[in-house]
Amino acid sequence: MFSRKSLLTGILAGLAIPFVMYAILLVINDFIYGLDLMTNARGEKIKFAFSEKLLATIAICANIIPFQYFRNRYMDAPMRGVIFPTLGYVLYWIYIYYDQLGF
Repeated sequence: MFSRKSLLTGILAGLAIPFVMYAILLVINDFIYGLDLMTNARGEKIKFAFSEKLLATIAICANIIPFQYFRNRYMDAPMRGVIFPTLGYVLYWIYIYYDQLGF
């Protein structure tokens, strides 16, 4: 029922990779925010962190990793399977951040 070369394998990888990457990026972002890396001209410390929109975009782009993995091994069905969750994540991203896109 469940094969390495099935469409379901690609769908599961496409769902899991951005979710895990987003969690990792949030942890890294919180760590960076906790560091006092920058100071202004008056010597006051400035907190620095990336926006959640950027982190979500990078997490969605992380689907390139399983896509390339399946492509290099000529696994066409899982490669196609990665596309479906990626499109879902992109549509959800557009829905969430539509007001900030400037259309």
